[in-house]
Amino acid sequence: MSKKKLESFKIGDTRKPGISQPKAGQETSRQAASEAASLGFRRIETILENDEVGTVSASLNQLLQSLESLERKAGTNKDKVAAKRAIVAVERTADLLDYLFQTKAQMAEST
Repeated sequence: MSKKKLESFKIGDTRKPGISQPKAGQETSRQAASEAASLGFRRIETILENDEVGTVSASLNQLLQSLESLERKAGTNKDKVAAKRAIVAVERTADLLDYLFQTKAQMAEST
């Protein structure tokens, strides 16, 4: 290709943007209603509303134990570092959920 052709090349020249069809009726309105009630963290909200503190902490502790055993069995440094990062992430998640459960309990007491 000549230099002039390369200078004027744009992705839009080869592909035209498509328009997707909106989904029909009821499913869209149900989804919009659930999004309006949610603050954007549906999975965390579901855990806080439906699960107990003990079950959540037990499952996170089980996950931590499996990650720690994976870290001990890891053969390469790359795997060990990845396991350590995962452990830190799960610990932070456990701390966050503990804080949110405490906040939920305080809110329930005040009302």
